[in-house]
Amino acid sequence: MTVPQLPGSRVRSRRGDSTWEVSAGRVHDVQALAAVSVGLARLTDLQVEVDRWKPPIAGWLGRARIPGLASLSVEPRGSGVRVRLVAVEAADAAVLLAGVVRLLSPVVSDIGPELTFTPGLPPEAASLAGGLRDVLLSDESRDAHVRRCDVLVCGEEPPPGEPERASTVVVGSGRWTVDGHNVEVDVDPSVHRPIGRRSTGPWTVAAATTSGSVVHLVAGETRISVTGDLTAAQVSALRTVGAVLGEIPGRLARQLNACGVLTTSASDDLPALDDPLAWQAASVHERRHALRQHGPSAALDSWPSVSIVLVTHRTDHLEHAMRQLSGLRYPRLEVVVGAHGDRVDPAHVWDLLQEVPFPATVVAVDGSATLGQALQSCSDRAEGSLITKMDDDDHYGPEHVWDLVLARQYSGAQVVGKALDWIHLEAEDVTAFRPVYGAEKYAGFVAGGTMLISAADLAAVGGWRPVPKSVDRALLDRVHADGGLVYRTHGLGYVYVRRGQGHTATVRDEHFLTKTAATIPGLVQHPAFGTEALS
Repeated sequence: MTVPQLPGSRVRSRRGDSTWEVSAGRVHDVQALAAVSVGLARLTDLQVEVDRWKPPIAGWLGRARIPGLASLSVEPRGSGVRVRLVAVEAADAAVLLAGVVRLLSPVVSDIGPELTFTPGLPPEAASLAGGLRDVLLSDESRDAHVRRCDVLVCGEEPPPGEPERASTVVVGSGRWTVDGHNVEVDVDPSVHRPIGRRSTGPWTVAAATTSGSVVHLVAGETRISVTGDLTAAQVSALRTVGAVLGEIPGRLARQLNACGVLTTSASDDLPALDDPLAWQAASVHERRHALRQHGPSAALDSWPSVSIVLVTHRTDHLEHAMRQLSGLRYPRLEVVVGAHGDRVDPAHVWDLLQEVPFPATVVAVDGSATLGQALQSCSDRAEGSLITKMDDDDHYGPEHVWDLVLARQYSGAQVVGKALDWIHLEAEDVTAFRPVYGAEKYAGFVAGGTMLISAADLAAVGGWRPVPKSVDRALLDRVHADGGLVYRTHGLGYVYVRRGQGHTATVRDEHFLTKTAATIPGLVQHPAFGTEALS
């Protein structure tokens, strides 16, 4: 039996090759090991010790999602963790290793086509290892009348026998081939991501120099030497770096961009140091592009469908709501609007929706229904894999839905939403920039008008609670009680509007004028919020 050897991990085979004892530096090393281990061994006992591991929140543990486990144990050890899986029947080593990855790291793998992995994969397939549950081996026998694969993932050409499949992905170093077409895949969202990046500076600018194949990044006391791809430890060390100045390879530049770091060879291209909005807008633009164009989901074209649910009982907000919906950009989007109560005519809502460039549905909701019941009625009619809530009076930038989908991908959280950074107080006619609660982190709450959850996760926790207010808080409580995670991404592209009397929130306007980083007269005008055209 061949035992895989990769930098960052070590494998020892025991008990007639039915047991593996694995030591790894970080979880991502286990991901890479899972990818290259397909078909190498069938194990009944897997022990994995990771030197450095910290759960996203205290007490969190993921789910292995492996059938037929006789036992599972997780034991913290110093700054790391030890995991042991014992299977009732022998299972492929890669499947068990992927289960360890899902235990220790939040992974989104519940949406999209099933991935089937073949032997001979390179470490570059690590970005897909969180979804590794099915392997295709040369000696297997299955029902010939059932299509064997949705997406076949292999390291070279497909294996003999040409299994029936919908799509084929050949994983190479930096370049994948998807159904015969070459695609650049430079970014691994489980590593190259902006987790921990604040909404405000002060940012430092790192200088880049190259010696041979090594790129040196220096910003004050931060000194990083990158050989090959950016590692998880290096990403953490770059959290306060706003930009890298100098000539660097394109692959590394895209990885830095995915983390929120700007890259340029000219300092004049950088925003002014005293303009936090410009810095964040530039950073978010670059991370969106890198994650959207150069990650595995782009290669597989597996972006999930999204349904927007918007419940309204106020006719005077309908036209504003329709403008917000019409300005959104996302390739697989539908809209479900709940006409709540007698004051809102469903036929009138339907007429207005004809100007919205997405498939739309109107749900008539009786006025006696609570807000939670109204949201549930709309969610029941939604056809998207993901459901996101929008409010009828707030402002949403064109890339708002993309921001949520990307944050879900790189955080693995069950609920994602935006930080409540930007608040327009109509009575005072000012916009407060109030980044009090940290962005790009696992958190207890998010802005209610931005929450996104999968339809499956929503159903698993019992849906929206049938309460008249605090509906958002009630759902977050259900998710946390189920062991799920909530992630708060940046607040760019969302403006929460306070209209004085009649607002469902109980906090007074004065609260939002405390602890502000800046106040802007009127409604903030910027393309990121979709408000510039209103000036």
